[in-house]
Amino acid sequence: MGAGGHARVVLDVLRLRGYQLRGVCAPELLAGSQWHGVDVLGDDAVLDELSCDEVWLANGVGLALRGMARRRIQEAYLARGYSWLTLEHPSSLCASDTWLACGVQLMAGAVVQPGCRLETGVVINTRATVDHDCQLGEHVFVGPGAVLCGAVKVDRGAFIGAGAVILPGIHLGEDAIIGAGAVVMRSVEAGCTAVGNPARTVK
Repeated sequence: MGAGGHARVVLDVLRLRGYQLRGVCAPELLAGSQWHGVDVLGDDAVLDELSCDEVWLANGVGLALRGMARRRIQEAYLARGYSWLTLEHPSSLCASDTWLACGVQLMAGAVVQPGCRLETGVVINTRATVDHDCQLGEHVFVGPGAVLCGAVKVDRGAFIGAGAVILPGIHLGEDAIIGAGAVVMRSVEAGCTAVGNPARTVK
């Protein structure tokens, strides 16, 4: 689902993991054409013709407008009985006791340490690190190279920018946004944006 930059990264993981690809759904692509060697099926309505028992879905929709499009599509098809693949790039490392919900994506070089819990739709991007006992709510998006130190709690829909560092025990509220390169030393309330080193709330 989706045909942007994030979808290309997801496609690579699917191929590395040996999945058989039925096709890609994206409204901006011409049905019957090819997208990076994959058949274009059409827009999302194509799924009405496919049983939820026949296919698994992989979410290639990137993050925009606080990830609402990505979140909506994942929740809508879960409600209809479809299953979202949990994807782990072969170079990612995940502790044996980590709990991963459906639709979690661990990209190249991502590290998730013991005692972590990642809920539905969480993305841990390239070379990001999630240390011990972190709790990430639904649809949290962690940018490339970000570091979450131990026992960080991140509520639903929060976004952590590339290279940000979240110090131990910090709480990020629902839909909080952490700017790229920020060093977060204090908890951030729901819906707020924090930037800088040390991070400060800007709204």
